[in-house]
Amino acid sequence: MSPQPLLRSALLAGAVVLSFASIPSNAATKSANFQVLATMVSDCTIISITNVDFGSVGVLSNDLDTIATLTVACTPGTSYTVSLNAGTGAGSTITDRRMGSAGGGSLKYQLFRDAARTQNWGNTPGTDTQGGTGNGSNNAYTIYARLPTQTAPAIGSYTSTVTATITY
Repeated sequence: MSPQPLLRSALLAGAVVLSFASIPSNAATKSANFQVLATMVSDCTIISITNVDFGSVGVLSNDLDTIATLTVACTPGTSYTVSLNAGTGAGSTITDRRMGSAGGGSLKYQLFRDAARTQNWGNTPGTDTQGGTGNGSNNAYTIYARLPTQTAPAIGSYTSTVTATITY
């Protein structure tokens, strides 16, 4: 085949492509803008609390200590306090909490804000609560717990449910 028919075929193919490219399109586009909005407000939440677990206990001739962790999060700049109530054991107070058993027994325990276990953790803001200012991240607080030396109660399982409250 001579180069002329090939050239002619190539020119013809190019002309066909150009003719399609020059056909005006009937498609049109239009745009609109929108905003994405959010308003951050003062807010806090209790993320988690581990149980205070003294394990299996026998004679209480010495104080028995353990810890738990309470984790909170607040929006930046939000002031807050975290309080713990006396618990559900019959006769419980902030300074003298009690666990109860199904048999009616009572086991004393205490919750503190400090490792030396000298500052009760209660529910009176400015007196016996923990607090801070939110930074948008999780903040962990240690609950220092103690079974003080006491006469051992009857054998059985002892429990109390303590409510943690965050106020902001």
